[in-house]
Amino acid sequence: MDRCIVRRSGSAGSPRVAAAGANVTENSDAGKPEISDVFILMASPLARRLLRVVFVLAVARLLGPKEFGVYALLFAVVELLAVASGVGYADYLTRETAKDERLGWGLAMQLTLLRIAIAVPVAAIGVGMLFFMHYSRAIIAGAAWMGLTVAPRALSEGVQGVLRGIRRYSFYLILDLAVGLTLTAAGVFLLISGGHLKAVIATEIGAATVGGGVALVVYFRIRTAERLKMGWGQLVRKTLVFNLYPFTSNLYDRVDVVLLSKLAGDYATGVYSVAYRAFGTLQLIPYGVLYSVLPSVSRGKWGELERNRLERAMGLLLGLAFAIVLATLVLAAPAVRLLLGARYVDSVPVLKILIWATIPMYMNFALNIGLLAMGCERIFMVTSAVCLAVNFFGNLVLIPMFSWRGAAALTIVTELVLLAQNIYWIRREMGSFALPWGFGRTSLAFAVLLGGLLFLGRTVSVPLVGIASFLLFLLYLYFAGMLAEFATIWRSRQSPSI
Repeated sequence: MDRCIVRRSGSAGSPRVAAAGANVTENSDAGKPEISDVFILMASPLARRLLRVVFVLAVARLLGPKEFGVYALLFAVVELLAVASGVGYADYLTRETAKDERLGWGLAMQLTLLRIAIAVPVAAIGVGMLFFMHYSRAIIAGAAWMGLTVAPRALSEGVQGVLRGIRRYSFYLILDLAVGLTLTAAGVFLLISGGHLKAVIATEIGAATVGGGVALVVYFRIRTAERLKMGWGQLVRKTLVFNLYPFTSNLYDRVDVVLLSKLAGDYATGVYSVAYRAFGTLQLIPYGVLYSVLPSVSRGKWGELERNRLERAMGLLLGLAFAIVLATLVLAAPAVRLLLGARYVDSVPVLKILIWATIPMYMNFALNIGLLAMGCERIFMVTSAVCLAVNFFGNLVLIPMFSWRGAAALTIVTELVLLAQNIYWIRREMGSFALPWGFGRTSLAFAVLLGGLLFLGRTVSVPLVGIASFLLFLLYLYFAGMLAEFATIWRSRQSPSI
């Protein structure tokens, strides 16, 4: 594999050419990141994800664990279809738009059309695989209908990729709210009216269509007068890696649902999927932190300032991951009973296992952003392929033995395997490893509080001890001055201590 070219501060880079010899000019809107960007970037997908969670909770209560397991299978299959068609193009658009907005808007429509063209044969392959795996006609038909969501989703995600690059996050929020509010309103209606799985599928199609329509309005409203394009052959070559590595990574992220469905049944799939949905929502935190700095660190240089931002982002995310683990160990059981009822009580141990994967997952988010900013995205094809092999073959062994518990434990193993690979590649490309800021102190404080929780929980009320441990950890982060240090992620200059 070719080594990535990392442009350090003070080095000159050759001008980039978009198409037909046009010089790409630097996008002035992609200036230094602001801390407000984090909150908007977190609020936007958080609103959409929470609104979808409301929809999923309504669907789970409506269908019950067994039929909800069928819905989870359909959703996993269609997510793989959407990813295979090129969900990673949004990251490519963000990076290229940060350099030249004209190129971003031109590529947005090209990549939307490309995604739709790819989705058609991929959908046929996916439906054919369900047929050969002897799924029922109802499931096969449901997957085919759900596949219709890919076209409007391709448009909305392409526009959002450009909006991230030019930091127009208000429009980004509008797009997420359009989809989320549609799902929530329909989910409440379905729960009240007692709808069935077919109505749930129709709701998914309708929400995606609303999102695509709003994205089209945004596109025509704020696109640049001049838009640069690439030749189709050049575009496919440059974006192929953004098509392949997200598909591979999402395949290992969702293959456990498909294998659970075949090897352990619909009930196990439903129980596991509810917990995994909650776990997946936690990805919004690193998303907001890291994508707020991606435009600024993707503008042609990679030096000490960018490395310091990455290390402080990792430190912030590590502290948040520790806090989330402490909170989940205490609150998982009452939260599941309150939101889903006694039928989903088996989701509690799943969530308590899965939550430990948050720690390496947050580190992997940061390291992946660093590699992406340095132009090392081809590395992702290797790392995701390794993780796919570990997850697939591991689940084949563990699911028949331990059902959903095996799938949850293997999620932690897969994240650790990815972390080990990312450490290797970051060290190779940067010359040294980017260590989370305050790693030693934060880890020690977490270990002490976790030990106290486990020891005192035998004799004292577990919720009381758990809440106390969580609050003490937050106080530690504050009084140790770590939160103030983390704020330097979004400053144009670092503190003298760096």
